[in-house]
Amino acid sequence: MRSLTRSLLALALAIAFAVFTNDASAADKKAPKDNSLRGKITAVDKDAKTLTIAGYTLNVDDTTEISNSGKPAKLEELKPGTEATVTTFKLGEKVMAVKIKTGAVAPTAAPAKKKK
Repeated sequence: MRSLTRSLLALALAIAFAVFTNDASAADKKAPKDNSLRGKITAVDKDAKTLTIAGYTLNVDDTTEISNSGKPAKLEELKPGTEATVTTFKLGEKVMAVKIKTGAVAPTAAPAKKKK
């Protein structure tokens, strides 16, 4: 009987731990996690080092790769209204922009197949 009680107690603790550690806040559920966002840039704040796109304010740092038409660019060069694709990463409470791509980039052509 004592063994059954211990087993049930251990099971109850495991369930409680799983429920409380997996309960994310509403902000966590809305924030992109290791994703890509695509849309128009609505705001750029070079002083705060942030970029707003698709309703998300993303943090930009020195490691963020920014490109315009395949060429390196700076945060200051990005303008509201510009279409962009941003790869994101959640770091604590901040959503970081890892890569920001704007402008047209020519697709790489597939090698031509030889006719037999």
